[in-house]
Amino acid sequence: MTFFLKIVGVILLIGGCVLTYKPNLISKIPLPENPYQMIEMRVRWGFLIGLGILFIFFNQWSDWKLTVCALLFFLTLGIIIARLFGFVLDGFFSKQLLWLTIEVVVLIIFGILYRYADH
Repeated sequence: MTFFLKIVGVILLIGGCVLTYKPNLISKIPLPENPYQMIEMRVRWGFLIGLGILFIFFNQWSDWKLTVCALLFFLTLGIIIARLFGFVLDGFFSKQLLWLTIEVVVLIIFGILYRYADH
């Protein structure tokens, strides 16, 4: 079962990265002209990246508190990765840096919760 989840995780991770790079690949929604909005469109696919990372690296599915904390941690990590991907492709904006800072703080909080959920 864990091998199957790792394969699904790799597929989700690759799919999330591809859709972050080209957000209108599966839909015909026109891409926004504003680079800020383009980064926000890319961030939506960060959930797939985070879910893929969760399936690849997490293997303690029996404890529900640990699973919920890991899910929140890895989804936030996927969003951060997608936002950084947008910085590289679309440019750097101070408002995006504010969002990135908030997401990093939330990631740290979820990491602390994950660390102490096992005790």
